[in-house]
Amino acid sequence: MEKIQHITSIDKFENLSIREICRRTGKHYETVKKYLNKEDWNAELKSKRVYPSKLDPVKPIIVDWLTDDLKAPRKQRHTGTRVYNRLKAEHSKLLEVGMQSVINYVAKIKKELSKTAYDCAIYGDHPFGEAQLDFGVVVVKNGQNVTKTYFELVMSFPASNGSYTQLCKSQNQECLLQAMQNIFNYMGGVPKRILFDNMSTAVAKILKNGQRTLANGFARFTLHHRFDSVFCNPNAGNEKGSVENKVGYTRRNLFVPIPKITDLAKYNEQLLILCDEDMKRDHYKIKEQICDLLENDKECFLPLPNTPFKVSKLEKVKTDKYSFFPFDNNTYSSNPSYPKEDLWIEITADEIRVLNEKYELVTVHNRSYEILTKPIVHWIEYLPAIVRKPFSFMHVEYFKTLPDIWQSYFKNNDRVENRKMLDVLVPLILESKLDEATTALEIMDKNAPTDADSFLACYRSLTEDPIYLPEVITVNTPPQIPYVSDLSIYTSLMGLQEEVM
Repeated sequence: MEKIQHITSIDKFENLSIREICRRTGKHYETVKKYLNKEDWNAELKSKRVYPSKLDPVKPIIVDWLTDDLKAPRKQRHTGTRVYNRLKAEHSKLLEVGMQSVINYVAKIKKELSKTAYDCAIYGDHPFGEAQLDFGVVVVKNGQNVTKTYFELVMSFPASNGSYTQLCKSQNQECLLQAMQNIFNYMGGVPKRILFDNMSTAVAKILKNGQRTLANGFARFTLHHRFDSVFCNPNAGNEKGSVENKVGYTRRNLFVPIPKITDLAKYNEQLLILCDEDMKRDHYKIKEQICDLLENDKECFLPLPNTPFKVSKLEKVKTDKYSFFPFDNNTYSSNPSYPKEDLWIEITADEIRVLNEKYELVTVHNRSYEILTKPIVHWIEYLPAIVRKPFSFMHVEYFKTLPDIWQSYFKNNDRVENRKMLDVLVPLILESKLDEATTALEIMDKNAPTDADSFLACYRSLTEDPIYLPEVITVNTPPQIPYVSDLSIYTSLMGLQEEVM
């Protein structure tokens, strides 16, 4: 182009003849004439020249086979090697190339046939009032500095680029709905539309027409809060790119360094406040703070329902001879009054509430997300039953939690005496008076042999005010003559004695 510009500039500014320009530039006459007379200087778009190939005779055959493969199961389609072997067997006269040439061509055609749509991101103009939701994995520490895996539930708002986060012990339905409800309550409203992936806690079945059959609890939750739930195509999490990015952002900014959590409920309350603080920064495109833009989202929210949604599910269980029942790979106790009976359990994200057939509360357990080797038992509730079997008392887990003096007492006495002491001690434990009972036992152990009756007398002397019997006077009661002591006689005698001395 520099040489062409030199040729044309000579003609333009010096008004020389073509032959003079040829002489000065050393270019051929026709070349100079061509560029001097050229008017269209747009860049020419030349298609790539296609050269004949030895593969041309079999190309239509390969294309037909691979096109038919689109109707076959994915794992039963032609590979490059299989195409070559088949060509060698069925069309050996047309095959004039090696295996690698066939494999390369098969890869090229497969790529072209699979492009039913362009594989690129689509820029979307998200309206206010809509949200996206997803889970991510984070590591936390408990009170003993032991690392545990929790799950961050992130709800993002693409229009404002805001987001809120809650930590969950699991990705089950109860944790999902409870975390969503916590965010709704904190914001004071419900997004009109929320985009999910096809998580099993929300979607029971994907139908052929693209519709979804929702899980029962999730369906009731959406109806109660009146928001529209929509779902990505299967295996297309990139369709909710806003929340996908927020999951990583939140993990890097709110959970570094690794947080230490002793009370998850209180931590989640503080986490929502931290999210508000984090949104006091400029939007990545708009010179306006995210927290201010989020107010536009909130203006479009649906109001909170008048009646709070009870996040739980009800299941029926059968207890065994110990009054225990299985749930989620663990075993829980009910009450010794319910061996081999049908009970209901009300399951929340944090608790398992045991109900009888009349839906009356029997007991409450903290829900365990770890698989334990031993049953989860409220042994205090089993103490009235243990009184009848005093020998078994020393073999239950609760016995190991008693103060050493009590363990020594029961180990050193016979079954009869242990039965008497349990009759006295169990009511005190049920009344949360074990500390006072331990003090009484320590006093008795230092001063006298300890038996159940003596222990009870000592315990009452420590914990009860003394009882004074009222004075009883009847007609036969003799009159009481007050006696006034006179010690003067002793004084005089002592004085005489002193004079004698």
